[in-house]
Amino acid sequence: MFQTGQDSDFINDISSAALRDKSNSHWRLLVVLLVGIGGFFVWAYFYEIEEVTRGPGRVIPSSQIQVVQSLEGGIVRSIDIREGDMVNAGQVLMHLDDTGFSSQLGELLEKESALLAEKARLEAEAGLAQELSFPDGLESRNTLATTAEAEVFFSRRTQLDQELSVLANRLAQRRAELAELEGLREKISIRLAPLDEEIQLTEELVLRGAVPRIELLRLKSQRAESTGDLIIANASEPRIKAGILEAETQIQAARASYVSSARERLARLQVELAVVQEGLRAAKDRVTRTTVRSPTKGIVNTVNVSTIGAVVQPGAPLAEVVPADDRLLVEVDIRPQDVAFIRPGEQASVKITAYDYLVYGSLSGKVTRIGADTIENAQGDQFFRIVVETDKAYLGSDEEPLQIIPGMVATVDIQTGRKTVLSYLGKPVLRASAEALRER
Repeated sequence: MFQTGQDSDFINDISSAALRDKSNSHWRLLVVLLVGIGGFFVWAYFYEIEEVTRGPGRVIPSSQIQVVQSLEGGIVRSIDIREGDMVNAGQVLMHLDDTGFSSQLGELLEKESALLAEKARLEAEAGLAQELSFPDGLESRNTLATTAEAEVFFSRRTQLDQELSVLANRLAQRRAELAELEGLREKISIRLAPLDEEIQLTEELVLRGAVPRIELLRLKSQRAESTGDLIIANASEPRIKAGILEAETQIQAARASYVSSARERLARLQVELAVVQEGLRAAKDRVTRTTVRSPTKGIVNTVNVSTIGAVVQPGAPLAEVVPADDRLLVEVDIRPQDVAFIRPGEQASVKITAYDYLVYGSLSGKVTRIGADTIENAQGDQFFRIVVETDKAYLGSDEEPLQIIPGMVATVDIQTGRKTVLSYLGKPVLRASAEALRER
């Protein structure tokens, strides 16, 4: 079959349309690529990523390893821990035999209670108390001493009361004598006044001859007798008053002697009691130290005594405890070229290699210390030592924490800043262009 002219034109139109469609699709693809590349550069210019410095690390104790010792030494009675155990501050690690120390403590306690009982008695005597009472619990601590002191108190108090009673009777007698003397003097004075008047009247009657002279002599004799009695009474008064004063002085002296002897003994006893109580504190400390306790929360690193009945020398190390408190310290080795951008307080992420990071996560922390100089390891590599402190000392949840102990290895990422994706991608190009064409 032969094509006509119309068929040829139709075919040419189809070919032209196909060429135009192909050209348009190329342009559309080019536009899409340009838009995509432009969008990527815009995104890379604005989007920022964290810039981190990474280094290997190792968990270290938050403080120095604690060496547990016994000041006095002794015989090991029990060992309550093993190496690797987690212990709390104050937890019992082992017991030493305390027989000797307990015996000494018991003797001092008994002596102290005896002195306290005597002190209570002396204080009661110094206060002239009628009854004796002991501090709470003292009678149950030392019944023998309190009973003996009570007997001494009541014996001395009875003796004082008897002496005071005798002196009081003597004083009463002297006062009665003084009262009797006062009565006698008053009686004589009453008798003398009318007698003088009677003598005066009688003298007038004798002069008149109305009364015999003998009557006047009788009256004067009575007056002389009464005057003599009054003189004797007046002379007796100082003696009786002296007796009263003497009795009162003896009463005061008896009380003062009773109180003074108690106070003198009390002063000496206070010194004795202070010495005993000082020794008691030391003895209690020795007994307490036979129970060996952990000085801090941590992990038992070594146990130097493993035999029950072993003799421990004074000051000998019994165990070592590695502190493990609520904070965790990680020593990180950082290359010298990376340390310039690290500052104290910068955030860090600690990944413990013993626990899968993808499963258990990481610990957040911050830089607390930066080494002042480089350190060289056994391979000859130099690095700066950085210390990172974590926010918590365990992985996992609070209910089921995963233990982290000193010596565990970690990978630490320290955030030193932020930069855009574009600057990150362009950094190799800029470095290459800056260093290109400079080699010999």
